[in-house]
Amino acid sequence: MRIIFVPGIKTWNFYLRNWKKELPEKFPRDEIIFLDQIFYFHFEHKKIEKIVENGVKIISDGRPTKIIAHSFGGILAKTMIARAKNCRIEKLLTMASPHKMKIFGVQKAKNFLKTPEKISAPTFTFGGFFDTVVPFFWTKTENSIHQNFWSGHLQFLLSRRIREKIYEKI
Repeated sequence: MRIIFVPGIKTWNFYLRNWKKELPEKFPRDEIIFLDQIFYFHFEHKKIEKIVENGVKIISDGRPTKIIAHSFGGILAKTMIARAKNCRIEKLLTMASPHKMKIFGVQKAKNFLKTPEKISAPTFTFGGFFDTVVPFFWTKTENSIHQNFWSGHLQFLLSRRIREKIYEKI
């Protein structure tokens, strides 16, 4: 099995440190890949396209894969899954992702990427009641199992309690 983590916009390595440490510890038999080599904004179309292309290349080999994504990374992950040929996505877990958001240029980026509303993979979405970046009511997709936490946007990356709840779903 392989686990891919797709971070959101301008996610500093500092915010990913717990995920980078704990995922290999919790899932020692799995290959862990972080698509965090490119620091991006949603309006930087060349950069987000490069992240999507990299993800598509990885998941198109037919190996079983689970994807964890934070914030705009959830949009990139859905795009990767839709574009990939021969992919076997076991689960997609998105945290505070703007699936239903249409403001602040997010819809323009989704249109550029041709991000579908729905994907065929089993999907779990999570929102935060105190998230002022992506309000919880924009984080659910049509075909997902959804859960909201009493948290803000960065708590999905920083809170041990929330990470443990996410690990249970992986």
